[in-house]
Amino acid sequence: MMRRFLTVLAPAILFALPYEVTFVGLENEKALNSIRDAADLITLQERPPASINGIRYRIAGDIPDMLKVLRAYGYYDATITSDVQVENEKAQVTIYLHTGPQYTLRSYQIFHGDCTQPAEIPCCDPLTPERLGLKIGSPLLSFNIVNAELNLLSELSRCGYPLASVEKRKVIVDMDKKDVEAAACIDEGPLSKFGPVSIFGLKTVKAKFVLDRISWDEGKIYSSDDVQHTQKRLLDSDLFSSVLISHDGHLDENGQLPMKMRLSEAKHRQISLGVFYATVDGPGGIFTWTHRNLRGLGESVSLNGEFSKRYLAGTITYKKPDFWTEDQTLRAMGQIERQDITAYIAFLYRFATFIERKWDVKTNVSFGLEVQHINVADSASDGRYNLIDLPVFIRYNTSDDLLNPTKGYTIVYQPHLFQSLDHGAQHFIKQRLTTTFYLPLIKKWFVFAGRFQFGSIAGAKQKNVPLPILFLGGSEDDLRGYRYLTVSPLDGDKPLGGRSAIFISLEPRFRFGDVGIVPFADFGTVAFNELPTVDTKWFKSLGLGLRYFTFFGPLRLDIGFPLDRRSIDPAFRIYASIGQTY
Repeated sequence: MMRRFLTVLAPAILFALPYEVTFVGLENEKALNSIRDAADLITLQERPPASINGIRYRIAGDIPDMLKVLRAYGYYDATITSDVQVENEKAQVTIYLHTGPQYTLRSYQIFHGDCTQPAEIPCCDPLTPERLGLKIGSPLLSFNIVNAELNLLSELSRCGYPLASVEKRKVIVDMDKKDVEAAACIDEGPLSKFGPVSIFGLKTVKAKFVLDRISWDEGKIYSSDDVQHTQKRLLDSDLFSSVLISHDGHLDENGQLPMKMRLSEAKHRQISLGVFYATVDGPGGIFTWTHRNLRGLGESVSLNGEFSKRYLAGTITYKKPDFWTEDQTLRAMGQIERQDITAYIAFLYRFATFIERKWDVKTNVSFGLEVQHINVADSASDGRYNLIDLPVFIRYNTSDDLLNPTKGYTIVYQPHLFQSLDHGAQHFIKQRLTTTFYLPLIKKWFVFAGRFQFGSIAGAKQKNVPLPILFLGGSEDDLRGYRYLTVSPLDGDKPLGGRSAIFISLEPRFRFGDVGIVPFADFGTVAFNELPTVDTKWFKSLGLGLRYFTFFGPLRLDIGFPLDRRSIDPAFRIYASIGQTY
């Protein structure tokens, strides 16, 4: 058997004529790549024929397909010739592509199915070539015509004609003017309205939750935008792993289009455990339990616990999505927290309610009411405080990624209005303005990033403001390298905090494949003044970071060195996390 196989294989090896192929005359790289993909000369090059006549036979078989490709790119006058020369038992194949001029698109029209009457579609805006993705006068590419037909069906579905179809394509080539008149002949079908909805696949989620998130009303003119928006709202709830919305292929007896929703529910309960070690915190752990479908209406409750040498906290949080209106969430929380750091030991008890609204794609806003009890000990300013806080959060974000931004900017404004429950005359406002920017200097391989933070506390004497609310620098968010939350005027070794602060961080971020190097410089000042000033003591730190880029984001390792090192500061600090510093 083996001898017979070798007998068959040997002639194919001994008598094959290898060859190389060169294409001449076409500078359009995309068209040339398409020709290579269509030519057997290329795809079968590793299986050469036995003679020069076999190569010529392949060329003859390829020419019709190559001409089709050239016409698809607008070269209607194209011709192809070839030359085959054998040198040193190897054939040199040259394919001459005589393309002629590339034809352009003179016009594109929409007709009814018989291709005689221009289509005027009620309830639809004019279906211009530009709206369909075509540019008059540009080179005629056949796949652009196909894409225009898909866009046409999408536009018709958007304005009430989901049953539309393209019946015929009309193309008139003018060989003298070297351009083309193209048209789509359509059957738009009936103007359709949303009909009754049938929901399949629900198990624990109540139908009311789904119905409340449908973006259309029964009897409204059909729009695919409403369908896509509904699908997005349901997927964003994290209650479903898949959402498929479809419709029948015909209207019902009421002239409406029945809708179908097929849903697959995701797991609604989740438990997560984590452990960590940090040079600031020491060893620690995190526990989270979440139920995302309370009462079957998408409300969520979560329990969070975190413990380490520095920090101990327990939090319960309740969220109600689409509170009063779409993209608005009610969040209520209770928290018990203990902080044991160089600056102080503090016990904090918080009860708060927030309304959080996604204003648009770039803007998030929240405001709330919070009651706090703070007990501060082992500090330069001990005391017990009972406060009401009206926190506001406004964020405008144009950056392109959460964990690894490479362009855009972010502005965050956080005012807090505090009122003492113990002393009616004691009230103050704490404000923090943070802005970050990302400049891609060499695509994504060199990004210059910066962050500026300005803070102010006004309206009360410093002694009446709890130390945990005052400004303290020295975290991974500002002055890296210094002892945690100690950068401020000192009383011996104890930080006094400040009513104003400025923090600046600069990072040139270099990336080499999956690895990144990030040198950084931090600057900051904390002072007793109500408003930030520049004529106070400035602290500086330098450092170097390493990044390893994974599919979910960069792994970060930074080491920071305090340049204005005090007796309480270490020689350096190491920080590790997921994602860029900011």
